[in-house]
Amino acid sequence: MNLLATKSWSWIWPNVGATPINQGLDSEMFDRSDFPYYETFVREAIQNSLDARLNPANPVCVNFTFHSDGIGPRRAFLEQVIEHRKRAGLDIPPEWDNGNVRWLLVEDFNSRGLSGNLTSRTSDFWNYWLNFGLSNKNGEGRGGRGIGRVTFLIASRLQSVIGYTRRADDGASAICGMAVLRPQEDGHDLKSTHAYLAENENGNIYTLHNSPEFHSRIRSALAFTGYDGEHQSGLGLAILYPHAELTANGILAAAVENFAPAIMNGTLVLRVNGRVLDASSIEEIALDVAEHLNDEAVRADVARYLGLVRSAQNEATPHKINLPNALKGDLEPLRKMAAIKTLQKQIANEQDVVLEIGFPLARNGATKEVTLKVSMGSTPSGQRPIDRLFREGMSLPDVRAKSPGELDLVMLVEEGELATYLGSDAGRCRILRLGWVRGGSGNLNSRDRWIFRATAA
Repeated sequence: MNLLATKSWSWIWPNVGATPINQGLDSEMFDRSDFPYYETFVREAIQNSLDARLNPANPVCVNFTFHSDGIGPRRAFLEQVIEHRKRAGLDIPPEWDNGNVRWLLVEDFNSRGLSGNLTSRTSDFWNYWLNFGLSNKNGEGRGGRGIGRVTFLIASRLQSVIGYTRRADDGASAICGMAVLRPQEDGHDLKSTHAYLAENENGNIYTLHNSPEFHSRIRSALAFTGYDGEHQSGLGLAILYPHAELTANGILAAAVENFAPAIMNGTLVLRVNGRVLDASSIEEIALDVAEHLNDEAVRADVARYLGLVRSAQNEATPHKINLPNALKGDLEPLRKMAAIKTLQKQIANEQDVVLEIGFPLARNGATKEVTLKVSMGSTPSGQRPIDRLFREGMSLPDVRAKSPGELDLVMLVEEGELATYLGSDAGRCRILRLGWVRGGSGNLNSRDRWIFRATAA
C-alpha cells in the first residue's frame, strides 16, 4: 500500500512555556443584531482580496464554493485536528462520524497571495497565521486590524481553516492551517490555544509541509485547483464545516450591500457556487437575493440603491461645492447661493442630484484638498432613507448621517488622501460625516427646505 495514501499529516499543538495565553475568539464582536455575522465574513474576505490586488487593469476575482464529500482523501489532513479537539474537550461536527466533510472554499485571483518572508515571525505571512492584532497594513488598505482570520475561524464549526497561497512576488506556494483548541496541561507543560498544520516547530515559527506530494494531495482533496491556468497567484482558504448561516444567497446579498461600487466599476467580480456577480449581473442578482439584504432601506428598494451608486460613479459634471475650512461656519454662505437653492428645488421635485464636495484635510502636519462624490434625492414615501458611505468601493456601515430626514444619500470616497485617512486609527475616531438637515423654519418632514451640512464626529 502507498504510504502517502494512509499517512496523517501533522498538526503541531505546541507548548506555551511561560508565555501568557488568551483563550477565545472574541466572537461577540460579530454578534450584533444590526450587523449579522455572515456580512462580517463576506466583508473581511473581500476586503482582504481587494487590498491584495495585483494588476489594477484587471478585476479581483473572489470565488466562494461550498463543497460536501466523503472523508476519503481528506482524512489524512483532518484526522489529527479532530483528535486534538477531542482531547481538548471540544465538539466534533456529527458529519465527521457519519463519514462526511463539508467545507467552504474562498479563493481570490489577480491578487498577490500571502506574501512575506517565510522565515520571519513579523512578516505578512506569519503575521496572518500567528500574530493576532498585529498587522503590517498602514491604513492605505480597507483592513488592518487583523480580525480577518478570526472571522474565518468563527465561520468554521471545527474552528479550523486551511490556507493555500501562490505568491506573486516569488512564485512559491505555501500551505498552513490553524485550529482553535483549549489549553491543556501536559505534565509540566501547557498546550497552547492553537494548533497548526505544519511539519514541526522551528524557533518562533513553523517548518511547513512542503513536499510536492503534500501540495498535490491537499490541493486535490480540498479543491485548491484555481492557480494552474491564467491566474498564477492568490490565496485560498478552506473553511471546515461552515456554519449553516453561511449560504450562497447570503454571500451574494452581503457583497451587493457592501461592495456595490467596486462591483459596478469593474474592480471586483464574484463567483458564488458558479454564479457570477459582476457589473453586468448585479441588478438581476440583487433583486433575486433582496430578501437576504441586511439594511432595511436597501432591501426595500435595492434598484434605487444601485441607481444612486451608479449615478455617483458615472456623473461627468457633478455640482461642485467647496467647504474652505470644513467647519460649520462654511454652511451659512452656502444657504444664500443660487446653486444651492436650485438643488433644493430639484430634490423637492423628487429629482436626484450628484455633488462633488471639496474641503481641506489636515493630516501629519500637512493640509491637502480632498473630495468625495455624493448622490442624493428624496426618499420615496413610506420608506426609510438609504444612507451609505463607501471607502474605495467598500461600505462603512457604521457611518451614518446625523439627521438624514427624508433624503437618500450615497457617498463615495475613492483612492487618495481621504481614503487613507479614513483607514487610519485617527480617521476611525474622527470620521467625516455628511448629512442634510432642515434649513430655516418649517415642518421637519418638509422636503423643500434642505441645506448641506458637514460635521466631524
